Amino acid sequence: MTSRLHHIEICNFKAFRELSLNLEGRHLLIYGPNGSGKSSLYWALYTFLQSARKTNSDVKKYFDSTNSQNLLNIHEQGAATPKLGEIALTLRDTVTKIDTTYRISQADHSTYRQPTILKGDLASDFITYRFFFGFSHFRNSEKFDLWPLFEKEILPFCVSTGGKVPLDSWNAIKSGDPNPYASRGLSGTYAYDSFTRKVNDFATMLPGIVDSISTEAQRFYDMHFSAKDPAKVSLKLGVTTPPSAFGSNQNDFKFTKPVIEFGVQIDGKTIHRPQTFLNEAKLTQLALSVRFAASLVNLHQSDLKLLVLDDLLVSLDMSNRMKVVEILLSEQFANYQKIILTHDLGFFREFHRVIADNHSEWCFKKLQGNSKDGITIKEEKSPIEKAEDYLNNHDLEEAAACLRKAAEDSAQKFRKVALREIIPPGEFHSLTENLRAARNGLSKKLPLGIFERVLAGVPEEHRNKLVRLNDDDIDGDPTLDAGTKGKLKCQRRELSKSLNDLDLQHLRTIKIVDDILKMTGRVLNPAAHWGEPALYDAEVRKALMLIKQFEKSIRP
Repeated sequence: MTSRLHHIEICNFKAFRELSLNLEGRHLLIYGPNGSGKSSLYWALYTFLQSARKTNSDVKKYFDSTNSQNLLNIHEQGAATPKLGEIALTLRDTVTKIDTTYRISQADHSTYRQPTILKGDLASDFITYRFFFGFSHFRNSEKFDLWPLFEKEILPFCVSTGGKVPLDSWNAIKSGDPNPYASRGLSGTYAYDSFTRKVNDFATMLPGIVDSISTEAQRFYDMHFSAKDPAKVSLKLGVTTPPSAFGSNQNDFKFTKPVIEFGVQIDGKTIHRPQTFLNEAKLTQLALSVRFAASLVNLHQSDLKLLVLDDLLVSLDMSNRMKVVEILLSEQFANYQKIILTHDLGFFREFHRVIADNHSEWCFKKLQGNSKDGITIKEEKSPIEKAEDYLNNHDLEEAAACLRKAAEDSAQKFRKVALREIIPPGEFHSLTENLRAARNGLSKKLPLGIFERVLAGVPEEHRNKLVRLNDDDIDGDPTLDAGTKGKLKCQRRELSKSLNDLDLQHLRTIKIVDDILKMTGRVLNPAAHWGEPALYDAEVRKALMLIKQFEKSIRP
């Protein structure tokens, strides 16, 4: 991937009257409450990439106020002089650093047949929550037919087969009308024959696509979601009714759309209607496996590759959501520039914390406002970043309040990530409880008696002097045989190493935790901020330094 999305400009399109978003080639995590424009941003990007394959008239209608299919902002259109509708994306070549801006509007269609946008459209992936709702909307009596969902959400991104683009092949037949101009005679016969050949071609193509996704979906599920299953879960996606066309005239012609059924086996027993047995979270895991499998199977080579996700995790609990975050941040999706949209502030903050070590690769934004009064976008800062801002502006009470939040987040994250503790969803622990649990977890990793009796008062730079620098005493001892000497030397080296490496890191972290615990009664206690004596700049800065150090210590 040598092109990155650098800048987005949207004017008079869906919820946006005007929006400017600078990514600088980074990934984007964006939060916004319902109605703040998240889905409009999703559709702006989708519409833009799709425009490379569409005619001028098909693109212009979105920005033409006289066309019933326009996507203009109704409030902007009501202005005395409405701004022209437009979507403009600036791409930056990562090698040459040259920027290129492409636009679509009623007057401009600079994306048309542009290779970068054409390939980017096929290589990018757009996944919305509707796909997962589509997995769970079936009534108990209904067949689990995924074709309508497959047609809209997967087929547009399927890789070419035998030189043919699956979506183009389907678009050529989906109307089900082989003779739209009512041609007669040989022309009519040719129209029916040609249409039937196209249907048969698509019928030949489709099962291979579905089977490859099915196989990858099982592998994906086994890798990411099966660990806690009480019994083996097997899934299968298959074309049970291929598309077909029969007849040679208007009176006897019949067109049949394909049916793609989804089935599940649990411990070898077939579940004929999965929606009647599986809960929503499990159905969502299966849906994620199918949808991500489609992305991994249909890998296109392109300079531009976007992965755009719109609230796709709304039906998963937090632990499963973070599992999906782990998947998105894995090597499997490393070649995508990711744009993740959510209305869930808790998920936004948890994601933010998870990628704390890679902040330079991400930007965090918050949408606010509405389609009438205007939508703005602002940088969303972490509690530590907010604390630094308040501290630099000499607002010590607000800085301390943000540091309390940062300490709470870090202590909880330390238990989950560094100590690998499983904290039940919804279970609350105070800052003090989490810090003490972190200290106890670290203490279990140390030969604590030695550290407390011997090392506690020894400066770090002197600790290596507590063991001999050479092995002359062992070599010169005539009572020791060669094997014993070798063993003692190895044990001495291990002791020396333990005083300077991992155990020492644990000891440092315990000291940091102890110092933060001392601050919970004052700097990190909001109730104490408004009394006497007032907070001092130096103590708040010390708390900031300690929490930053604690955050850096969080490693598996």
